[in-house]
Amino acid sequence: MVDSVPCEKKNKYFFHLYFFLAAFFATMQIGTPTCLAQTQINTIRLVETRHVDDNEQPLSYPTTIAYDATRDEIIVTDAGKSQLVIYNNELFPIDSLDQGRGIMGVTSCLPIKEGFYVTCGSTESDDGYIALVNKAFIIEKKIRPGVLNPQLGKFTATRLIANTNNRFYVLSVEKSSISVFDQNWRYLHEIIPKDEKLGIPEPASIQALDCDAQGNLYFLSEERGRVFVYDLHEKFLYKFGEKGGAERKLARPRGISVDSKNHRLFIVDYLRHAVSAYTVEGEYLFEIGGKGNRPGWFLYPTDVTVDMEGNIYVTDTFNHRIQEFSITAQ
Repeated sequence: MVDSVPCEKKNKYFFHLYFFLAAFFATMQIGTPTCLAQTQINTIRLVETRHVDDNEQPLSYPTTIAYDATRDEIIVTDAGKSQLVIYNNELFPIDSLDQGRGIMGVTSCLPIKEGFYVTCGSTESDDGYIALVNKAFIIEKKIRPGVLNPQLGKFTATRLIANTNNRFYVLSVEKSSISVFDQNWRYLHEIIPKDEKLGIPEPASIQALDCDAQGNLYFLSEERGRVFVYDLHEKFLYKFGEKGGAERKLARPRGISVDSKNHRLFIVDYLRHAVSAYTVEGEYLFEIGGKGNRPGWFLYPTDVTVDMEGNIYVTDTFNHRIQEFSITAQ
């Protein structure tokens, strides 16, 4: 059904969820004194939902999502239609990029000052590539990492980030690790996070990734239900997260986004139909959602992003919509 709700945020559905964070219990676990001043109350408000693209057509399985800080816009991969849909900061659709503009098999988008990079999967007519698209939505070049770096073999990028060290960190169909490239797309090396299973270190496959304002890297493993954190120089720092289907655990985490302003991060759990919040150090805070199709609930969500104000946007994939939430502390 086409979304006919007005785009003014204050007139949209909203709700408040009040809860106490786990600071009290965390401090008890480490044996330090606890006081009420450490307890924080957050208000979570559903700001907006959006079901349609810029042509007022229903979204079809929106998957990945990214925030464009330069233009204060949200970019959504509408997988069912193989298009990117651009929304303004009120989640109103303003433009799209699709096959008519040469983009095929879209899997994700990385906004940059000059435009954005778009990862495109293999199709019947073309192998996968990374398109560099300018502000006018014109493809300036198609980057094929496997061709530029023959040692990689076939390389179909699925997600990527650009860090402050002028390096690209890229996930691909063919690799479970992170491939690292310089700014000219010369392959440098790979990062292979490891986790212990029965006391034996094993490689952890990575599903999603992000970085913070300091250049720290966050790699999310759906298989392990963990986040692996590295510093700007790619030195391993710590890991957190626990596999499982209950609250405070991660069943099938698929998307991650760092809120540098508020020193926290959000993880979308596809199987638990929820978004879990943590401090950047890995302390569990709270979660949003649950399985359902009413506003504020999710049905197999796949990705999350955060804007400059700390608002979060979630691709509610099987409900075919985007939802925006604000979080304020009291």
